[in-house]
Amino acid sequence: MPRPGPVRPLVGVKMDAVRIEEYDAQAQQEGLLMKSGKPNRSELIRIKLAFADEHMPNGWRPA
Repeated sequence: MPRPGPVRPLVGVKMDAVRIEEYDAQAQQEGLLMKSGKPNRSELIRIKLAFADEHMPNGWRPA
């Protein structure tokens, strides 16, 4: 059964094990947890992308 609420944007991101652990730790610290109690790194990534969309200038690229 799909979860209630608005449809979330589908985003695919490849990460190595170290980055996954870092994002899981950050999600845990910020209280972003699934019903199971596991860190919700997907929600953390959605939050980071929304922030970037709002605050990064058009055409910005990493140096």
